[in-house]
Amino acid sequence: MAQHQVVSPPVGSSDLHSWLAWIELAQQTGRKRSWYHVVRVARQLGLLKSAQQVVVIAGTNGKGTTVNFTEQLLLAQGIKVGSTYSPHLERYNERIRINGREVGDEEIVFAFEVIQEAQDYVQLSYHDYATLAGLWIFKEHRVDVALLEVGVGGRYDATNVVHRDVNVITSIALDHQEMLGPDLETIGWEKAGISRCRIPLLYGDTKNISTVVGRARALDCPVYRRGCDFDFQLLDQNMCGIAVRQDSRVRRLELSGIPKHPLSLALAAQITVTLGYPVRDSFISELHISQLPGRMELFHHLDRVWLLDVAHNPDAVEYLLRFLPKLTDKRVARVLLGISKRKDFSGIVNALKIPTDRVLVTSTQGRRGTTWKAQSADFGIQCIEELDFAYQELVANTVSGDLILVVGSFDVVGRLRAKVAS
Repeated sequence: MAQHQVVSPPVGSSDLHSWLAWIELAQQTGRKRSWYHVVRVARQLGLLKSAQQVVVIAGTNGKGTTVNFTEQLLLAQGIKVGSTYSPHLERYNERIRINGREVGDEEIVFAFEVIQEAQDYVQLSYHDYATLAGLWIFKEHRVDVALLEVGVGGRYDATNVVHRDVNVITSIALDHQEMLGPDLETIGWEKAGISRCRIPLLYGDTKNISTVVGRARALDCPVYRRGCDFDFQLLDQNMCGIAVRQDSRVRRLELSGIPKHPLSLALAAQITVTLGYPVRDSFISELHISQLPGRMELFHHLDRVWLLDVAHNPDAVEYLLRFLPKLTDKRVARVLLGISKRKDFSGIVNALKIPTDRVLVTSTQGRRGTTWKAQSADFGIQCIEELDFAYQELVANTVSGDLILVVGSFDVVGRLRAKVAS
């Protein structure tokens, strides 16, 4: 029988970084993680329903933005909201928010201690700890609504242990195939694993993935589909239309301004209505919806324009480039690409549709970090593995007023953001 190294947790330590280092090490050296371990710990701690209403949000792209927009729509109506995000961009605390504010180190560490005591040496992953900590904190704060972003897939994700009131699948695209399967139908089946008997499912993709709708209908779930029950439409350069289904009829809202992610706003409005709260066009227009960091985020730094986005699969990159003319009239001068292991390197490079001599590739760090040196050479793309040197290369080969596009993993976008945001 294989022996598993026992790694002692930093019980009594108030240092969040020590706990995160221990969780990473324990995940690498401990027993194989099981979804049923998460269920067991959640049940023991009374976390299967940690808020009056719970929404689970899965999908390939747009999950975090949908959580963010829904959070803002609910907060504007005086609803107390807890939200989890996965992954984080710069700080671990970004993963857990109460009423739009990140929780502090002390609360997270206390939640970790509670979870560690309850787990009785079963194996939990980094994402499991984040989700369970969020649920514990939401329970302690007695939030009205909990918004939970799925990490990867859905069926065996930590968020899938909870009793919920609404399920959401934002989109289905090719990503994480090594975990979820080789095609859209298989990936759709994994994401539709969040479906529960008679619980409404909101499906934000126009692709007719039979495994998504079929699985939901087999469980007698009311299904709200983009294009049938809710949608968005760009009316002109300054107006956006959103449709939502409310009380068996479709309501149409006209908003001044065009959000960067109109589908996520339409989904957020439909989630809000499905939970039983009203939405009005003037109400949404007056909100001045704020974006999450690293999502089509513009900076002016060293007299250059930097556009940062965590697009890390071909579908996300294609959407970013389609929306680019609405953000700026500048032509992309250089691109910095950094993606984690097992990503579709060739698919993303092709989706960029930018001459390869204007593309620069850098390496990613962390557990899923990797280098793309060999693949870059195949495309004739320059690869500079150290981000600091890649940043210097971008500055040296652009001039004042140039647009620099930075896309890829949360790791690379987060580290580059720390440079240009200052």
